[in-house]
Amino acid sequence: MAATLPSYTATTADVPAYSAQPTDALPDYDAESRASAPLSSFVPSRGIDDKLPNHFRINNNYVIPQLNPSDLEAHLVLLGAFHRLKEEVLTLKGVKADIPLEPEERYAVFLQRAVYRFEQWAVRMIGGEGQEDEEGGRGQLRPNEVPPLDVMMVWHTYMLNPRTYYEDCLRKLPGLLRIGSFPLVQLVSSIDQETLLPHPPSNGRVSAFTSFTGQPFEPPINTTSEETVPVFCPSCSQPNTIPWITYKGDGYAQREFACACTHCKFEFNRETLGMRKFFEDLERFMVDTKRNFMANTVLDYQTGLPTDSNISNLLCLQYLRLREGMNPIRPESLGKQIGWTFQALEAYCRKGLMARRDKPHIGTPRQLNILLAPYRNPGLASLDLASAVIRQMGFIEKMVNLGFTEPGRWEEDNDTLTRCVVRYHHFLDLMSAMPGNFVVPTLDIDLAWHTHQLLCDSYRKLKDIIGIVPDHDDKVGQGALSTAYEKTAEGWKERFGVPYSVCGCLPPINTLDIAEGGSSSGGFSLFSKKGKSKAAPAPEKPITNPRPDLIATSNDAEGQTHPSDHYSVAIINPGQTNKAQAQMRTQELAKRAKELGKAVEKGKTDGWAELMHKRGVDHAPSFLCPVQYGVAKPFGKFGQGDCTTLSGGAVEGNFEVGECVKGNGMYSLCGAQVDQVRGGPEDTVQYSAAMRY
Repeated sequence: MAATLPSYTATTADVPAYSAQPTDALPDYDAESRASAPLSSFVPSRGIDDKLPNHFRINNNYVIPQLNPSDLEAHLVLLGAFHRLKEEVLTLKGVKADIPLEPEERYAVFLQRAVYRFEQWAVRMIGGEGQEDEEGGRGQLRPNEVPPLDVMMVWHTYMLNPRTYYEDCLRKLPGLLRIGSFPLVQLVSSIDQETLLPHPPSNGRVSAFTSFTGQPFEPPINTTSEETVPVFCPSCSQPNTIPWITYKGDGYAQREFACACTHCKFEFNRETLGMRKFFEDLERFMVDTKRNFMANTVLDYQTGLPTDSNISNLLCLQYLRLREGMNPIRPESLGKQIGWTFQALEAYCRKGLMARRDKPHIGTPRQLNILLAPYRNPGLASLDLASAVIRQMGFIEKMVNLGFTEPGRWEEDNDTLTRCVVRYHHFLDLMSAMPGNFVVPTLDIDLAWHTHQLLCDSYRKLKDIIGIVPDHDDKVGQGALSTAYEKTAEGWKERFGVPYSVCGCLPPINTLDIAEGGSSSGGFSLFSKKGKSKAAPAPEKPITNPRPDLIATSNDAEGQTHPSDHYSVAIINPGQTNKAQAQMRTQELAKRAKELGKAVEKGKTDGWAELMHKRGVDHAPSFLCPVQYGVAKPFGKFGQGDCTTLSGGAVEGNFEVGECVKGNGMYSLCGAQVDQVRGGPEDTVQYSAAMRY
């Protein structure tokens, strides 16, 4: 494993500041200086990149564009294909299943299999651990390495967790690390842009995938009880052939998965397999602490880039009760010594860390939780990829609903995606001006942000531009999101002089221009009159839009600036505290709407405020669904889906699946155990929250 990162230098431009003019459309910019895209069957819409400025001012530096509108267009083709694949699974007809599954159950099983297929492709075909010394960076896949669509979908989601993906590649996936950025154009070229169906694969491509992975090339849309997966026993390391689904619901892709080893009779489940993954990494670390690392110890939490290997070693030695020069211990022996549950592992580590302070009501140190989090799910990745794909599908659905994935959508509209890119670069500038704050993107900005993360070689250069490589947490509580979104909107308005969003979500009243007699004058200007944009009916007072590159008032652009709330996780059976928070936010929004309505009636608002008031009627605001840190029955219908502690939803910071939202781990402090309504003392939660490390 390479512990050092290549030196990145952001490309800057010594040019004057760009200032948008309030005209109907952005002027054309000279795009000849930008490298032309490689030849491929994907053809971007004509002129799609021509209006993009040739520089942006970010963090007081002039920087060339980090991505182009054509990159977004290619990405949207891929998202449309993923959505169509999901619909194909959900609406499967003409195939008789021996175990009937509801559509969502079938899709959950499909994703578990897709993750397994991705793992086989990434390790066996592209290159896993032990293949670090092969040829250098390639930049793209060989033609026969282009995977099936379901594998692309998992890989795509994996890369949208940039820090986890990068660290996993450094530790265990040198083949993917050599490829570098997601070969977006190459992969999109395997999809028909009109039908969003994959092109028929070549015989060589099918043969290569099948021979390397042992899997059929076509995605397994339907699963029967006869289809199996090899799973190695955590205790004796012998293979077991396990069905993906069973009538009892304990197949490998089902929530009640459990198995007794056919060789040693050891009973294991997903938690046990996660413990085995932890013990294996721990053994490798003990063999060579200079080359092998535990998960979540390689990258600096602040910058997102590799840290000093000595720091990684110290973290493991301190928190995992290891000693310098300690002989490696086999995973089987570690399991017998410590136990095969994370509660037992936490108890073992706490004894060494906390000594006399180790009391049930004191939360597990945060750093230990961070070290254990990546192991709470079995498999190659340090996160639950199947759950991550489900969360990502929420964003894809929004792109579909906006019409962004429709074939031919961008043939006559070059402005919308250009504005997405322009807004994203300004979002980066805002991020640099709000260090330490969690900034919440709108849907259009999030599309560009996702696309930039796929271009990971460029994305990591953000360290030189804004000081960090931003992570992209898609598991955040809605309460935290609502507060962060309002701070983002306030900062945007103050920095750039125009509203952050005009979808109908009401910002704090103090950010609106409300004064006696109003404050606006002049004409009503649009970003463009070409393509599919349509002018909204003019409000009673006209709108002066000095930055048509940053905001549009047309009806078609209304939904594009809605907050991107696919990060949040809605939880069944929320607790009283979370219900109260949701009720308070509902009341606050109702109060804002009432105040704004009165101001509009009295003519005290400008055109922007009137537009927001008009669009706020019957508009569904974001971040109202309560989020709970624990529930009575933590396992959902398809797995760990209802409890934020077990599913990874609503988790603060860099935690992953298995972490308590309060940062207390699972040792006697799961919300499902200590919530007063569910039989535990609520003051324990309050006390443990106060004792966080």
